Amino acid sequence: MNTIERNMAAAILRFEDSRVTGPDSLRVSRLPAADKGGKWEICGICDGIEPAVFNRLKALLDAGKREEAWEGCLQYVLDNTAAARSWMGSDVHPATEFILRDHHFNSGSRNTGKILQRALNIHGAGLTVDGIVGPKTRQELQDQLGGTDEAVFLVGLQEKRKAFYRSCKQFPVFGKGWLSRSERAYQFACSLI
Repeated sequence: MNTIERNMAAAILRFEDSRVTGPDSLRVSRLPAADKGGKWEICGICDGIEPAVFNRLKALLDAGKREEAWEGCLQYVLDNTAAARSWMGSDVHPATEFILRDHHFNSGSRNTGKILQRALNIHGAGLTVDGIVGPKTRQELQDQLGGTDEAVFLVGLQEKRKAFYRSCKQFPVFGKGWLSRSERAYQFACSLI
């Protein structure tokens, strides 16, 4: 895990739990009743979705091994979002990689693929929006990032991310938080350019 990846993972953990800034503030939190991830979470790592990971991290916290739990959270974020990293083809565009990783952690691979394809289509890619990031989508991403200002691409990606959240059934319940997260992620991504 290099410094940029570490900073990306730490930012995602902060977006999941704004009270957590590092190992000393890491905690187990109750999920809202409307959340389908289970009952408990540690920075977005939920007992209902990833019970083995959650239980391992909770055991580390219970044992007072906060640094080890923090490192485990960081590594889990990077492992969980590795697909988004693979789509990039290189580490030359960390801002775009970060937005894709953050959305992947928050909404999954297929939904992240869809916002990516929609953003690429803004510039005439003509991709089918199916969420499957295959060779054509990857090549288009690499071509567009290679031929344009990354900041311009990020604006479109951000627009499509917000549109995705607005289309979700649970937007009335979680929408304000999702849009806030999206804005904070965009600001963090811009700092990487």
